[in-house]
Amino acid sequence: MTKRFQLLQRRFGNARPGLQLVAVEDAAIPVSVLRADVLAQERKELPITDEFTLLFVEHGVESPEEIAAFLGLDSAHVLEAAAAQLGENSLRRRSDGKSLTLTPIGTEVVRNAATIRPTFRNLPVKFDRVVWQPTDYSENSLIPKKVVDDLGHIRLPAERKARIGLGDVTAPTLNALLRSGNLQSLQVLQIHKVSTKKNLYLPVQLLVYADQIRGEIELAVCIDDQISDAHGDALDRTEVVKHLRMSIGEPTPRPTLDADLEEQREGAKPAHVPGDVLDPALSEDLASTSQVRSVSVFEHPDLLAEALDTTTKRLLIISPWIRRAVVNTDFLAKIEGRLRRGVALTIAHGYGGDDSGSDTDALRKLQNLASRYSSKFNFVRLKNTHAKILIFDDHWVSTSFNWLSFRGDPDRTYRMEEGTLVSIPARTDKQYDRYLEMIDEQQI
Repeated sequence: MTKRFQLLQRRFGNARPGLQLVAVEDAAIPVSVLRADVLAQERKELPITDEFTLLFVEHGVESPEEIAAFLGLDSAHVLEAAAAQLGENSLRRRSDGKSLTLTPIGTEVVRNAATIRPTFRNLPVKFDRVVWQPTDYSENSLIPKKVVDDLGHIRLPAERKARIGLGDVTAPTLNALLRSGNLQSLQVLQIHKVSTKKNLYLPVQLLVYADQIRGEIELAVCIDDQISDAHGDALDRTEVVKHLRMSIGEPTPRPTLDADLEEQREGAKPAHVPGDVLDPALSEDLASTSQVRSVSVFEHPDLLAEALDTTTKRLLIISPWIRRAVVNTDFLAKIEGRLRRGVALTIAHGYGGDDSGSDTDALRKLQNLASRYSSKFNFVRLKNTHAKILIFDDHWVSTSFNWLSFRGDPDRTYRMEEGTLVSIPARTDKQYDRYLEMIDEQQI
């Protein structure tokens, strides 16, 4: 399985000199779908008979009958073509009423082998409200606000709150988009009206870079596996770091393991080295380097995704808080998919006297799922847990990473959380039994 977060870290980890990539967030850019009423000129390829009729007239063969004889066609076909070009004002009759001659428009048509005519069109236009300009995004890639929120994506703010008007959509900009798309034959001359049909969002990745000593944070936007400098500059102008209440904090100390496991961890080959070049097409398991090894902050989301996608026997998650940004529609669907395949699932949470650190709707959805799969899903509120544990099949991850709340906190404080992955079945079995016993003792 491709490790999405790790691949982004490998590709863009050093994209901001002097800063460290500390997080990759799923985000969404606000995009308005507009209708632009325009006056344009459209270039259409000529039918072959029309083209040859104009060419013969240019070379002095001016009678439809003569042209038909040269072409070996029935004269009715040439007369039809000539009539069409008379209607387009590419041809006119000479004073004798029989011969044809080119008009200035016809001369230009022969030069281009196409007709050019004015036309009124209604053009669909996608408008990126972060960089405040029209774009060529495919409408199929855009999603509604409700889906954005269900997926837990960060909604990036628009550069302005103003209504999009004629001053924001210009003919040169539209023509540049038309040349890169499938309407290359059209050239916009004037825009008469712009109206908004609907507002959607484009899913992107938000890369968070930081200097922990100076407390400095910079953002980058990754669209279609490429960093967009224009969006990064726009986020700087609108002070999105402040708007999203982002900060950098000291990492929580990593939980230590038994001495023998710590010794194996110290001797393990790291799963990746920052700055390494990785072929994006590579899809092998990047984590399979040792039975006991360190886990970087970028591997945690990938390990959670792997657990949700591949677990066949058991899945245990302990996390103090639960946020809707993690426990979203996709998470719930995958959890239910594991339950239908007979996986034994335990999720334990709880910190302090209440659930103020968790999202009520996320807790409710998990509780509803647990009620439907009561024989397989044990959803437990603990008195007070500091543990942050993931166990899936024969893999055990002990860490300072908040598995079910690493996204969605209104105050986004980023830390380089670190953990340990143990893939020794006997040790994983022991820890699994131990945590189930702890959960049984501490549940409310």
